[in-house]
Amino acid sequence: MVRPLLLLVSCLLFACDPRLVVGERTTCAEDTSDAGASASAATDPVAIGWSTSFEDGFCDYTDLGGFCFGGGSHTVVSSRANLGQFAAEFSVSTTGSASNQARCVRQGVLPFEAYYGAWYFVPARATLDSTASLWNLLHFQGGDTSTEGLWDISLVNTADGNLELLVYDFLAGVVRRSSISTTIPIQEWFHIQFYLKRSADATGAIRLYQNRQLLIEATGIITDDSTWAQWYVGNIAKGLTPSDNTVYVDDVSIRATL
Repeated sequence: MVRPLLLLVSCLLFACDPRLVVGERTTCAEDTSDAGASASAATDPVAIGWSTSFEDGFCDYTDLGGFCFGGGSHTVVSSRANLGQFAAEFSVSTTGSASNQARCVRQGVLPFEAYYGAWYFVPARATLDSTASLWNLLHFQGGDTSTEGLWDISLVNTADGNLELLVYDFLAGVVRRSSISTTIPIQEWFHIQFYLKRSADATGAIRLYQNRQLLIEATGIITDDSTWAQWYVGNIAKGLTPSDNTVYVDDVSIRATL
C-alpha cells in the first residue's frame, strides 16, 4: 500500500502551471508570460557538466529552457553563500498551497546516468505535523503527453526531532530510508547528491549521498519511464511548524561522477 507521506501531497502540488518570478540579480532576458521560453527548447538534452552558483542570478536556468516559479519567494542573496558570492534563497509559507513552494527547474531529456547535486543550508529545524506533511528539497518528474512524479528527496523528522533525508519512489510507491542514522546539520551547508541511472525496465539504479556519504541505494529497479523530465531544486512544504520556512541553495550541478 502506498504510504501517504508524500504521494498525495506531491500529486496535488506538482500539477500547477509554472510561473516565472524574477530574482534580484537576474540580468538575462526572462519572459514572464511563457516560463521556460529561452535559447534552448524545454525538450532538448540536458548536458552533463552543467552547474550554477547563482552568480548571474537565475540565468543559468532560464537561458537553457528552465524556469523558477512558485507562490513563495525566490531571490538571490549575498548574505549566505557557500563558495561564491551569492546563493539562492527560497522562502515559503506552509499555511496554504498559494505560497508553499519556490523552486527552480531544469528540464529536457535527462542523461542516461548522472549525479544531481545541490548544497543546502537549513537555518532552523521544523516539525512535520502529520503523515500528510511534506518538506521536499529535490524532485524529479517526467512524462510524454503529461507528467508524473518519479523521485523525491525530502526531509522528515527523526524520533528526537532532528531532520534526515529520505527518498520517495513514485514508480514503486515506496519510501526508501537509510539504514544508518544520519541527520542534516542546522545552520551549516551540506551537500545532497542523487545518482540516477534512467531505465524504463528493471535495470535502473539510484543512490543518495549526504556530504559524499552513501545513505540509500537501490539497483535493478525501474527509475524513469518517460521521454523527458524536470528536475526541481528549492523548497516546497506543507504542514510544518513553524509555518514560515526558508532554505538556501548554492552550487547546483549535474555531473558524471560523484
